[in-house]
Amino acid sequence: MPSITCPRCGSPVPLRRFLSVSNKPFCSRCGWNLDRAKAALASKSTFVKFIPLGLAAMVLFFIFVNARANTPVMFVIPAIFLLIALVPMVGYYSTQKAIATAKFTVNPDLALAQPPLDPALQMLQSLPRPRRVRFRFTGSLAPLIVFGAIAVLNVILFLAVGRANRHNNNDPFVALIPLLFVSTVFLVIILVPFFRDKRNLPLLRDGELALARVVSQRAIQQGKTSYSRIDYEFRTSSGLQIRSSVRDLSNRVFEDMTIPVFYDPLSADKNITPCATYLTIVNELS
Repeated sequence: MPSITCPRCGSPVPLRRFLSVSNKPFCSRCGWNLDRAKAALASKSTFVKFIPLGLAAMVLFFIFVNARANTPVMFVIPAIFLLIALVPMVGYYSTQKAIATAKFTVNPDLALAQPPLDPALQMLQSLPRPRRVRFRFTGSLAPLIVFGAIAVLNVILFLAVGRANRHNNNDPFVALIPLLFVSTVFLVIILVPFFRDKRNLPLLRDGELALARVVSQRAIQQGKTSYSRIDYEFRTSSGLQIRSSVRDLSNRVFEDMTIPVFYDPLSADKNITPCATYLTIVNELS
């Protein structure tokens, strides 16, 4: 299970994802984020309670269909849905148990007055300008896996259609249509973030560095998917207090954490944090 570092006591904190970015991590040692995790879990209780009812209705429907058609193989469908539904249910109840246990084990006195600075932040502070910056995808691998599977299926389809066209003396370029479609989608997925993030390149390369505090994190529902959005505050070298809100591509940033922010000293409203961009700073010292 992936983990992050508690911003109060420095202990490792597991990330209980379970196909969702809305789960709040918490520290069972010092109690960091425990109340927020409990509130986030309570918001899911109604949904989790309706899952067994939905599965029961589905099973009854297929029992009725099987009684008419006498095809036991149809029970494979509700079995698949049952396995899929078990993932969030197990995640919900295991997190609920962990929160209940943590209430009796947390000790707020273990929180450090000044938690140690993350080594990655120390590395960024030591890098001279201009910094070396590269483009790199980060975040969930699920979309890439799905896209890769679709691409493989299209290659197989391309070869099969191409062979059939040669036998039937049809236009061989017809087989290129699905492959060209997938290639176009792939280029859009790559090029759109690349050109969008080009405006952040000068900030990461030559911008002033400040340490920001994350003041809030929430899951934003967008259609059938959700993403993590964070609000952070930092103070410029001139003493100006700036607050910004960005989409967290890493899904690993939460309240009270300290994150690096690169900003334009002439206009501090132009700022970026590495977790909100596909650009990454290269450590030249390693």
